[in-house]
Parts: sequence; structure tokens; C-alpha cells
Amino acid sequence: MPRDPLATLAKLRTIDVQAAQRSLADARIALTAQQQATAVAEAALCAEPPEGVLFTYGAFLTRGLAVRQAQRDALARAEAAQEAVRDALARAREAEKVLGILRERRATVQRRLATRREQARLEDALTRG
Repeated sequence: MPRDPLATLAKLRTIDVQAAQRSLADARIALTAQQQATAVAEAALCAEPPEGVLFTYGAFLTRGLAVRQAQRDALARAEAAQEAVRDALARAREAEKVLGILRERRATVQRRLATRREQARLEDALTRG
């Protein structure tokens, strides 16, 4: 029996969608972790410097602002990465839908051909008999 290219493509599309779903889950986990790290950096900046620190408040503030900005930048990158993965998942789902449409069209054509063959067979039987 010959292989069905649409069935093979359907399997590939399913694998693509599943991979995109896993990537989105990973991106969400990374974003949540980055949000927590950003919150920790914000809290540390708002907190008083620990007792016994040998540097001045200016140094503490400079370091805290730099850490906060780095965390905000990392959060923006994580958000952008999640959005990119979400877009990839949407494209994979769209491809899966297109494949479904192709399969439906092919099934319609096959039903139409089967009906025509049956009609031709009946007409042939009528002309013989």
C-alpha cells in the first residue's frame, strides 16, 4: 500500500505543534523565574543596606540600580522570547488547520469519484441488461 503523504505531513504537523507547546511551557517557566528575580532585585534596592557593609550608600545605590536594570532587561528578553514562541505555536496550529482542510478536500474528491464510478457502473449494468 502506498504511503499517504498527507498522513505523513499530519504526523509532522502534530510533532511541530507538540514541540511548540513544550517550548511555550519552557518560555513561561523562564519568564516566571525572571519575574521573580526582577522582584528580588527591586526589593533589594528598596531595602536598607545590610549592617556592617563597608561601602557607602552611594555605592549600594549604584550597584542596586545596575542590578535592577539588568534584571529588567533580562525580563524584557524573556517576554520577547515567550511572544516569539507563542507566535511559532500559532503558526504550527495554522499549518495543522490547513492540513485538515486539505484532507477534507481530498476526501470530498474521493467521495465524488466513488459516486461517479458507481453511477458509471450502474449505467453500464442498465445498458447491458
